[in-house]
Amino acid sequence: MARNLFRDLVVWQKSIELIKSVYEQVDTLPKSEEFNLKQQLKRAVVSVALNIAEGKSRRTAKDFMHFLNIANASLAETEAILLICSELGYLKGLDQLLSDIEVLSKMINSFISKLRSKKED
Repeated sequence: MARNLFRDLVVWQKSIELIKSVYEQVDTLPKSEEFNLKQQLKRAVVSVALNIAEGKSRRTAKDFMHFLNIANASLAETEAILLICSELGYLKGLDQLLSDIEVLSKMINSFISKLRSKKED
């Protein structure tokens, strides 16, 4: 039986790596942001992986693309929150995280394009 698991997707594996990196940064946020930026950032970055997984479990390429688009939106939200935290002086040295986000976004967009072209065949 052929495996068709979200865990096998490199894009999902990269999203897990991003979660780990973001969680390390989140721990440095001030206590006053415990229920604001900290929780929102955690939800946004986890949403990336969850939407990739949910999309992979859908039956059609169209549905999968929809969830990949949501994952990409959550990735943009993650980036925005990180930039806000940086502007507020809570986080420094985000270059690597922002680079990882850019790479993951490109991977998701490439995956969407691949699914779209496959759907049109």
